[in-house]
Amino acid sequence: MAFRTPQWESEFTEFFLGRQRTLMRTAYAMLGNPAAAEDAVQTTFVAIYARWPRIRTGNPEAYARRALINTCIAVWRSRRREFATDRVPEQPVAADHQRAELVDVLTQLPEQDRAVIALRFLEDLSVREVAQVLQLPEGTVKSRTARALARLETSLAQPIEGN
Repeated sequence: MAFRTPQWESEFTEFFLGRQRTLMRTAYAMLGNPAAAEDAVQTTFVAIYARWPRIRTGNPEAYARRALINTCIAVWRSRRREFATDRVPEQPVAADHQRAELVDVLTQLPEQDRAVIALRFLEDLSVREVAQVLQLPEGTVKSRTARALARLETSLAQPIEGN
């Protein structure tokens, strides 16, 4: 392991501050739960910090994206999609309700489709970049994107129960 220097620490801190919000947004879209998203991002940054001397001169952003995707997939596999709470939520305002509905629909997509949507539209990556991060052929990224968008459109167009 390389020795930690003030410059090394400074570079990591700058990377952390520059990528934290984006990774948090991606994790939230993938996991649908703010607490789980925060845990996934923290786990990702711990992994990045431990390997920073090796990855800092390469492409740390690509490493961070891939590490986050792997962490989210591990969360999906180890947890149920329901989260217990002590209290009944208050009635959401329209924007919050729409956001909650979108997150709910996103969590119903298969893992890989959710990852493709998060990377394509939240991280604003190209098809080629998503293919590299997820280690998939570009054609697969395109077909997963089309299928996921169609499912989202169909699900969001249906009336909400209770309204």
